Amino acid sequence: MSFVGTFSHTLDAKKRVFIPSKFREELGAEFYITRKFDPYLSVYTAKDWEEYVERISSLPEADAAELQDFILGAAQKCVIDASGRIVLEERLMKHARIDKSILFMGAGKQIKIWAEEVFNERENNRDLSYIRSLMSTYKL
Repeated sequence: MSFVGTFSHTLDAKKRVFIPSKFREELGAEFYITRKFDPYLSVYTAKDWEEYVERISSLPEADAAELQDFILGAAQKCVIDASGRIVLEERLMKHARIDKSILFMGAGKQIKIWAEEVFNERENNRDLSYIRSLMSTYKL
């Protein structure tokens, strides 16, 4: 399974957002959203989430505790409603600077959720020569 593509949606007044139909089936009945270090949210299937939690839990205790607090403590378990929507928690929205326009971006084993204006700013400042260098280094 690999999430690919980019889709824009808008947050409604009740902080609900449609999950792109291309992602719904692969996500399954329940999935997880959490924050990372950059201003976006990461979405994982239940299976990939459990593997991620296991990897964090296997770290030395002090390191695991920091990551558990930051990543697992901020996580949200989601179930899509009958209309294909979820409600985003306020703390996650604040981390990702989400106000209204949301961009869902497939990123392999995860989906990244960006505030559309944050994503666009990032894209406008992207260093294409660095990406070219990475692709050359890894022969992609």
